[in-house]
Amino acid sequence: MSEGDRESYGSSGKEIFLSIVIPAFNERSRLNKTVLETLEWCSQMTSLFEIIIVDDGSNDDTLDIARSLSKTDNRVIVLARPHLGKGAAVKVGMLNATGEFILFMDADGATPLNEIRKLLQKMEEGYPVAIGSRVVADPKDTKVVSSFHRTFLGRIFSKAVNILAVPGIRDTQCGFKVFRKDAAKALFAVQKCNGFAFDVEILFLAKRMSLSVAEVPVNWINQKGSKVNPLSDGCKMLADILMLRLAHRGN
Repeated sequence: MSEGDRESYGSSGKEIFLSIVIPAFNERSRLNKTVLETLEWCSQMTSLFEIIIVDDGSNDDTLDIARSLSKTDNRVIVLARPHLGKGAAVKVGMLNATGEFILFMDADGATPLNEIRKLLQKMEEGYPVAIGSRVVADPKDTKVVSSFHRTFLGRIFSKAVNILAVPGIRDTQCGFKVFRKDAAKALFAVQKCNGFAFDVEILFLAKRMSLSVAEVPVNWINQKGSKVNPLSDGCKMLADILMLRLAHRGN
């Protein structure tokens, strides 16, 4: 851990209810707004929360912005690491989080924060893992805005994932997932994928560990500046997924 905020915040002796992990790579244009909105939203729900920003070796001033936010509010914790990929950044944040419930979300704010309540409801029902899904059951209740080519390629990718690794889950890649603390520590401790395919790996491991996963339709609006190329990154993710069973033979 590169910052000292953990010690100062933890000195209250009160247990954290909700940890929110935000991986960030070159997010100078979006991070400040997302974190401020998250602080405001969490403050209305509970005083016992923490926001963990994990800078994934950004080459812009993302890390400076994150540290400035941390100095303003000690509920914001900043971790910095060399650039290895989103999966590696999320893993660091999840393993350092202390909350009873631990959520990771993207820095772009594509999913409204109120959707957290839907996932926490599943926690109350006994699920150890609840994931946001952009596959909408009822368009009157949930809105998903995305381009045609992203939707089309996403559906092809999902079909491949269902066949190769995680049957029964319609959207593995939505960056909005919450875990009970014990489930998060067990899953992310054995995560090996550093790239975008880590979502599939975590759900693959959850199935292996007999951890029930609730898939919850959430509102989602595609944001400009995505770091994911649906075609090239999709091919890389499929290659990683093909290696999953080999990578976890001993788990």
